[in-house]
Amino acid sequence: MTTAPTPAPAMTVEGTGLLCVALLLRLRAAIQEAEAGTVVHIIATDPAAPLDLPAWCPMTGHHYLGPVPGE
Repeated sequence: MTTAPTPAPAMTVEGTGLLCVALLLRLRAAIQEAEAGTVVHIIATDPAAPLDLPAWCPMTGHHYLGPVPGE
C-alpha cells in the first residue's frame, strides 16, 4: 500500500525559537485569511510541537498532515 504524496505547501509559518503557545497564536493569525485546503508548512523547534499541533488541528477544524520526513 502506498500513500499519496503530501501536496506542496502554499505558505510557511516560521516558529523557530517559539514556545508552542506563541507558535499556535502565530499560526492562527497566518491562516486566518487562507482558503480551505491550503497546505501550511510549520517550522517549529519546541519539543511540545509534535504533540500540540496534532491536537490543536482537529480542535480548530483543520487537518494535521504529519511531520515532514527528514526534517
